[in-house]
Amino acid sequence: MTRKAIARNFMCGAAAFAVAACGGGDDTPPTAVTPTPSPTPSPTPTPTPTPTPTSSTVIVTSDIQYGEGATASGAIPLFLDLYAPDESCSANRPTVVFVHGGGFVGGNKRSDNVTSIAEEMTARSINVVSIQYRLDPQDPIPGSVYQDILDQGVADGTIDPSEERLDAIFSAFEDTILALNFLQDNQNELCVNTDRIAYWGSSAGAYTVLTVGYGLNQFGIERPAPSVVIDYWGGLFGDENLELGEAPFLVLHGTADGTVDYQEAIDLTNAADVVAVPFALYTVNGAGHGFGATGTFTNTVDGQTLFVRTADFVEAHLTDGTPIYGRFDVNP
Repeated sequence: MTRKAIARNFMCGAAAFAVAACGGGDDTPPTAVTPTPSPTPSPTPTPTPTPTPTSSTVIVTSDIQYGEGATASGAIPLFLDLYAPDESCSANRPTVVFVHGGGFVGGNKRSDNVTSIAEEMTARSINVVSIQYRLDPQDPIPGSVYQDILDQGVADGTIDPSEERLDAIFSAFEDTILALNFLQDNQNELCVNTDRIAYWGSSAGAYTVLTVGYGLNQFGIERPAPSVVIDYWGGLFGDENLELGEAPFLVLHGTADGTVDYQEAIDLTNAADVVAVPFALYTVNGAGHGFGATGTFTNTVDGQTLFVRTADFVEAHLTDGTPIYGRFDVNP
């Protein structure tokens, strides 16, 4: 596929999601975030905050600045939280990078059941990193590389330049790439192994991690490659970008999702079948959008909740275990 064709498919998907997702991401309504430009931006972010215990098993280091992002009001700092097991770092640990939902207009790095995810994964000696990214109310301005992709879509006539949320979508992609590269550059200080990394996202966050995992490399954008990707009720902009040899993934999606159509899950997994990328698809019959609607923590398959099945899937790929692939119907 040519670069131009890739951009066309990518941009059409972006425009469609920007319209469809205006209802927000998961179980809570989006909240606007007022931009606060940093008066003294740090040109070389460093992980300096002091770790704090959040439970008997999890240590969180909050608000590590991983960079800054441009907005119409000026540059703002971007932060991540690192959740780690309460144990000494004898070797850099496998790590999950989580990107929250919210329709690119709301949500934050402490939402979307991040604590539950962190407690489950750190108990398996796996870090969890949850990132902040720029949102539409902040009037984000994508960097030049991402703006070039947008401009190409406008020039091709495949995207409506009046769709304001596209700047937020591409800024989310840019910020996620920035966070991943920051983790790679500081992996020894943070006890993170970026050779064993999982991308996990919900709703808008799932669109982001799928695109960062499978789409942006088409444009030569570098980042630590994922070992596995988790898609909670999201989709991939341009399923044609999925290629042989790329990371396996897991999809959890409800058939009655009114925010992101269940067809997104079918299209993605059908594309994976064509190029032999392994996957697990959990279809929750009659379910809507979000953790509560899909029964992520309550619905079961073979006696395990969907959440535990997800955690097992991630752990297997990060620790050379035996993942379970296939298509699974879940009847609440």
